[in-house]
Amino acid sequence: MTILKKKLRIVADENMPKVNELFSAFGDVALVDGRSLTNEQIKDADVLLVRSVTKVNRELLAASSVKFVGTATIGVDHIDTAYLKENNIGFASSPGCNANAVADYVVSSMCYLHSNKKVDFFTKKIGVIGFGNVGRRVFERLTNAGCSVAVYDPYKGNEEGVNFVSLGAVMQSDIICLHAPLTTSGKYPTYHMLNDKMLSHLSEGSSIISAGRGGVIDEKALLNRYEKLDSKLNLIFDVWENEPDISLATLSVVDIATPHIAGYSKQGREVGTLMVFEAFLRYFKLSVANHYKDCISKGSISSIVCPQENQNLDVISKVVNSIYDVMHDDSYMRSAYRKNPRDLKQFDALRKNYVERDELNTCYVSDKRVFTALGFSSCNI
Repeated sequence: MTILKKKLRIVADENMPKVNELFSAFGDVALVDGRSLTNEQIKDADVLLVRSVTKVNRELLAASSVKFVGTATIGVDHIDTAYLKENNIGFASSPGCNANAVADYVVSSMCYLHSNKKVDFFTKKIGVIGFGNVGRRVFERLTNAGCSVAVYDPYKGNEEGVNFVSLGAVMQSDIICLHAPLTTSGKYPTYHMLNDKMLSHLSEGSSIISAGRGGVIDEKALLNRYEKLDSKLNLIFDVWENEPDISLATLSVVDIATPHIAGYSKQGREVGTLMVFEAFLRYFKLSVANHYKDCISKGSISSIVCPQENQNLDVISKVVNSIYDVMHDDSYMRSAYRKNPRDLKQFDALRKNYVERDELNTCYVSDKRVFTALGFSSCNI
């Protein structure tokens, strides 16, 4: 291990797992509330480690000693990367760290649609909006499982085996999986991308699984469309406009409501911290002697025996839900909001106190065909 001349001062979001295990050998780790982080708290820090709730910009970093910023998230819309570059501050994110977890969320949501809305997703036209790490993972799983999937992403195209279509065309899908980042500038800004015009393509019985970023959907426009369709829309929301001050009107109409935890698998969050740690080692030219990758947790259910002759949607849903059932997270959120709907702190409290789930890939299913496609392990470990 490289010996530093002085120990680094490391400030980290208290909700980042494995921070002490990975970083404490190189300095003093101070755990903080990422939502309320101030300039005073990081003024003397060398390293700042955050999640999506922290806005990292000039206001936060001015006159500080921060040399490296890491975010254990795939999105970077909460980071002023231009400011970091101008001030020679190192930066790393964790692209793809929670792609499996969000894809698991989508698969569980599909199973919910089957079990509770009689939607057979194997026979429906599915649209994926956003073809980054998460959107691609969702596309691959559903396509490999035999589903018909179209994709909208104006920055991608002409890729073999991918049916790229227009936004209007993808909005005519039976099930829409929304994984676009939130942007307000550029040629294709995504803020309120799904507005009155785009939402008018929705027909009775359409389903939306929103697990990207809040604000991509104009929620007021969605409520109008919901009313025009006589409430005959299936809505699964993990992300919301103006988090943590979410719309109670939107909450009242969605079928599944979760507090921005689609990517909150135990393994995904650990991988996010691990990816930032590896970038930290590279930036400070450090090395470690131990096998730090062993810190990723194993699943609590390692294998499931599933009779081949019973591989229908009912069985698939039961197997998926044995690892992760999105309805559990919905019940926790609704219970909290029933007790105190105006308490803005409870959204973050639900995230902070979230009982992390395992990823599907930590479990092997004896009949591998569809299950492996949907994200389960391909080998019995």
